Amino acid sequence: MLLDVIGLSFVIALLRGGRIKEFPKFHKLSLLFISIALQALSALYPPAGGIFVSISYVFILAFLLFNRQSEDIRIFMMGWFLNSLAIWTNNGRMPIDLEQAKKLPYDLTPVINGTNFKHSILTESTNLPFLTDVIYMPSIIPRVISIGDIFIMLGAFLLVQRLMNKPISLLQLREGKNYATKS
Repeated sequence: MLLDVIGLSFVIALLRGGRIKEFPKFHKLSLLFISIALQALSALYPPAGGIFVSISYVFILAFLLFNRQSEDIRIFMMGWFLNSLAIWTNNGRMPIDLEQAKKLPYDLTPVINGTNFKHSILTESTNLPFLTDVIYMPSIIPRVISIGDIFIMLGAFLLVQRLMNKPISLLQLREGKNYATKS
C-alpha cells in the first residue's frame, strides 16, 4: 500500500540533498517480522484472515511502541492505532466504501462476496465508519484510504526523510521554527 508513498518520499529526500549515511536502530524488530508473517498467513488462509490481521496489528503496535521516541514513528503509530480500531471492531477486516471502491481499477468480487481477507463492505452496521476506508485517492496508485492511512503515509514520509538524514520536524514547524531538524 505504501510503496508509492515511500518511493516518492525517497525522491523528495534526494531532491533535498539527503543521503543514507546509516540506518537508525529499531528496537524489537522481530515484532515487525512476526506481523508481516501473520499478514502473509491471512492471505494464504482467508477463512482465518481476520484473526491473523487482528493479531498482526497487535505486534506492529508493540513494535511502534518500542520505537516511539521519534516523531515520525509516533505519527505512524497514531495511524496504525486508528486503523486497528476500525479493524478490531469490525471482525478483523477493514470496511471499505463500495461506491468509492468502484472507482478503482480492481476486481471487487472478493470484497463483495466476503472472501477478501482484509476488507469487507461498509454497511449501516459497520462500527466506527469514519475510521474505515472511505476516502478515494486517485494517484499515484489508486486506492480508497482511511484517516489512519493518512497518518501512516505522513509518518512514512517523515521516517524516510530522517533515514536520508534530512529530518523534518512538524513540532518545530508548528512552533514557527525551521522545519528541518539538525542531522
